[in-house]
Amino acid sequence: MKILRRILANLIDIIVFLAIVVAFLLFILPNFLPLFLPPIEDGSTTDYVVGGVTLVLIVVLTALLQYPFLRVHQTIGKAFFGLRIASTNKRRPLTVSVIVQREVFAKIMTCYLMCLPVLFGREGAHDTACETEVV
Repeated sequence: MKILRRILANLIDIIVFLAIVVAFLLFILPNFLPLFLPPIEDGSTTDYVVGGVTLVLIVVLTALLQYPFLRVHQTIGKAFFGLRIASTNKRRPLTVSVIVQREVFAKIMTCYLMCLPVLFGREGAHDTACETEVV
């Protein structure tokens, strides 16, 4: 049952992130981008600047939404299912930066290949790399 709750919690986290991306691209970016980046002489804007601004603002919006949950060792999905993240290394305290490392760098980038053990009730690579567990 815990495995199903972990999977559903991860799905909620992914859905929240995708909702932020879609809302940003459909509503925020088209309405506010012209205020900050006026057209260049030929009538276009620089694609690299637009892409960079978009990426930075999506990350900032996601961080602002998740931060209150990260402070209590959860994500939005884990809070919904009553799960929390705990440290397996007693000498290393669980901080927001460790949880961000776990959620972003270790989990999202390797999830498709290394999270498969979680489906079988084992520890995932993101748990091992960050010395964490879900309780």
